[in-house]
Amino acid sequence: MENAANSLDIRLAQHIIERLINELSSILAGDLVGIFLYGSLVSGDFDIAISDIDLVVVLKADLDERQFQLLRRMHTRVVSDHPEWNNRLELAYISRRALKTFRVATSTIGIISPGEPFHLIQAGDDWLISWYDLRENGIALLGPPIKSIIDPIPRDAWLDAVHEHIDAYRHTVKDVADIKSLSYIVLTVARGIYTLVHGQAASKVTAAAWAQKNFPHWSDLIARALQWRLGAGTDSPAIEQARAEGAAYVDDMLSQGTCQGRNQSAR
Repeated sequence: MENAANSLDIRLAQHIIERLINELSSILAGDLVGIFLYGSLVSGDFDIAISDIDLVVVLKADLDERQFQLLRRMHTRVVSDHPEWNNRLELAYISRRALKTFRVATSTIGIISPGEPFHLIQAGDDWLISWYDLRENGIALLGPPIKSIIDPIPRDAWLDAVHEHIDAYRHTVKDVADIKSLSYIVLTVARGIYTLVHGQAASKVTAAAWAQKNFPHWSDLIARALQWRLGAGTDSPAIEQARAEGAAYVDDMLSQGTCQGRNQSAR
């Protein structure tokens, strides 16, 4: 943890991070390559009350059944001891080989994320956005530098993936189930547009402030989304009404913002 000790946000979550490092080192032992931190704790978007901790655990080989069961029990044990982190830990378990080949092959990885139990999925280049962020910004809590594990990812491939990701919200926003999920879409689209325009990522809060300035007709919705992110209040609209507003926002932002991004890239 020495190379991360100068971050106040990381210190606020240090107790749970150190617990996870100790547990993972014990369970995985010689099969463990490294543990890497990325996401809001690195980007500056972390809120100790609501934010997730994002870790990637790199292994020498894919998880076997014994490891999976030990890790499943470990996750249950950790959130039982630290209930404030229940549904706020997002860990991916992936082999070194899979991180080398994800653009051309799918691999089995273990995932635990908010709202989902520990489970296995097949993942490939659909994880490009995450692995780009990990490679460019990830911090090694244990093991070698992450750039020695993930090969360079072309910036244009990353931007294409960001565009594809936020464009999918044109459809999914129409079925969003609750206000907090809608706030996630509003802020993620703002962040995606910021990325396409500037060619670099920013925290949700920074991107939201930029979007409010550059798309003032959506400033009020973005401000409300920042509040909804903290927990829907009594003044939250009915989800049916919010969905309609959210769908209009997504369509407009994608029409205006992605056009801005293309124009910027063409310069």
